[in-house]
Amino acid sequence: MNKLFIASNNAHKLSEIADILIDNGVDLELVCPKDMNCTEEPIEDGMSFEENAYIKAKFYHDLYHLPTIADDSGICIDYLGGKPGIHSARFLPEMDYPHKCAFIVDMMKDVTQRGAQFVDCLCFIDQNEEVHYYLGVNEGSIAYKPAGEKGFGYDPIFLIPQFNQTEAELGEEYKNVYSHRAKALKKWIIDAKDKF
Repeated sequence: MNKLFIASNNAHKLSEIADILIDNGVDLELVCPKDMNCTEEPIEDGMSFEENAYIKAKFYHDLYHLPTIADDSGICIDYLGGKPGIHSARFLPEMDYPHKCAFIVDMMKDVTQRGAQFVDCLCFIDQNEEVHYYLGVNEGSIAYKPAGEKGFGYDPIFLIPQFNQTEAELGEEYKNVYSHRAKALKKWIIDAKDKF
């Protein structure tokens, strides 16, 4: 079985990627830094989702010479001018995600402009060292209060208008089909099946 290196040790992300690949008929052995006992990490100092995804993919591809995918994702809130964006994971670093979500909801309690996007840029470096990018965007809004326990990160405050539920309420069945990460991965699957 061909190997695919996933440039992340985030258990939630790895599980989500594995489920999406399986659901779309992709049969690969997935390897992550932890599997290689790798404690080195790239410095994500890019100025865009694309740059950070490339930094991660290039770092691990150079180490292990395996086809590698890395993604960089975040929540972009219209009221905050698109922030926290690429800094989503490092936004309010003193807080865990439930407190970050509560902070954002409280800050926006009187705000009517509640539009937001989850953005995911996936970078794939294939066995020929060619670099490919795939973008997934999911449109939504910021909920008036956190809800749901089926997600992680900012999922409890990211409201999907057509369902009037947050991603954390909708859970895996929704996310594995419609999320920003699913959209990026599906583009990669269509394009990359002959590149392993």
